[in-house]
Amino acid sequence: MPIRNSAKAVVINDGKLLVNRCISRLGEYYALPGGGQRAGEMLTETVRRELLEETGYSVKPIRLSGIYERISEGRDDGMNHKIYFIFLCRLLGGTPKAPTEQDRYQVGLEWIALNEVRRKNLFPRAIRDNLSGLMDYGETIFIGSEKEKKGE
Repeated sequence: MPIRNSAKAVVINDGKLLVNRCISRLGEYYALPGGGQRAGEMLTETVRRELLEETGYSVKPIRLSGIYERISEGRDDGMNHKIYFIFLCRLLGGTPKAPTEQDRYQVGLEWIALNEVRRKNLFPRAIRDNLSGLMDYGETIFIGSEKEKKGE
C-alpha cells in the first residue's frame, strides 16, 4: 500500500476559515483545501498549487502547523494511507481566480466563521478538534493517527 502525502492549508481571513464544501454518498462535509504531493514537488509548492486549483486563492505557507495520519479502506478493496501535512497559510492579495481543478466531491468553497467551525462536519474530525492548535504560532503538533477497519 503506497503512502500518499497530502498538503492541506489553514487559511484565516477576517475571523473565517477557508474550506471546501463537499458532498458524497455519506452526505455534506467540509475539508481543508489542499491535496496530493506530486513527485519532485516540495510540500510548500503542493499547498500553493492545490489552493490555487481548488479555490482560486493564492497563499503563502507560513509554517507547518500539524501532521495527521489516516489509513482507511479505499476503492476496489484496497487501503489508502495518507499523511496530512497541515500548513498555516497567509492569503495573498488580489482577486481570486476561478478554480481549475476541484476535488472529486467538492461542490464549492466557503468561509466559515471560526466560532462556527465546531458545529460543522469538518473532515477529518481530528483537524476540527485541533484547529486552535493548528492556528497558533507555536510548535508543529501531531494531531493523531486513525485506522479505519473494514465494517466499522
